[in-house]
Amino acid sequence: MNTQNTKIKYMVYMAMFVAIQLVLEPMTKITEMPHGGNIAFSLIALFLASYLLGPIRGLITALVCLGAQFVLGLATYYGIASLFFDYVLPMALVGLCGIFPLWHFKGMDIPWGMVIIMIIKTISHLLAGWFAFQTPLQGNLTYNIPYNLGTLVVCFVLFIVIYPRLNKVLKLN
Repeated sequence: MNTQNTKIKYMVYMAMFVAIQLVLEPMTKITEMPHGGNIAFSLIALFLASYLLGPIRGLITALVCLGAQFVLGLATYYGIASLFFDYVLPMALVGLCGIFPLWHFKGMDIPWGMVIIMIIKTISHLLAGWFAFQTPLQGNLTYNIPYNLGTLVVCFVLFIVIYPRLNKVLKLN
């Protein structure tokens, strides 16, 4: 396949992952916390994009999703600290998840990088709570850990189920 066709193919896949994430995002509002944050299973689209398309394309896909969320009114922020630590940094991290190789164990592809990224993402949200809301550490941990842990568990299971099938169909790796 020539270079132009390859570029178009990747752009189409990136657009597909953006669309999937944006369609799933409103469904995550069912579990929304009072001041934002939810079990964001919509992030599975970005984790898949990063592992299937590579971390740079995953990052671009995540940032396009972020911009679209603000344009569509799906995101609310409370100042510059909230914007950076609740949105820009976490979405960039999720998009870059593919920098960590998959661990092949008993015929399964295990995204151990997802665990690392979700820990760093949680720290980012803790920083947002500290800087944007002046929330004490205990309250901040109580608020942020449950929904981030829920997101990790749901996305991890979805990844284990979806990734091998999608990887086979898209034939990128």
